[in-house]
Amino acid sequence: MDPWGCEVVSESKVSAFEDNFKPSEVFEKLSDSAEYLAILERKLKAVRSKNKVVENLAAYRADCLNRLLREGCDLDPVIGDTEDEKLLQE
Repeated sequence: MDPWGCEVVSESKVSAFEDNFKPSEVFEKLSDSAEYLAILERKLKAVRSKNKVVENLAAYRADCLNRLLREGCDLDPVIGDTEDEKLLQE
């Protein structure tokens, strides 16, 4: 039954299915497989280098924290710590 009201003039019937989904015995590399592998290796190298960036940032953070603990930090002047601002808050 056609929902749009058109008649089907001819029907084609498939007698046999052509592919049985079994891999063929012959294996052939694609012509651009070397280029594809080179691209994948470049991407892998980029992913690995990103991990080093994270490691480097973590090491830099730890170094900054150690430096702050060793040397201390000078917080003067900090907003709100001047005598005029203290008088305004009272």
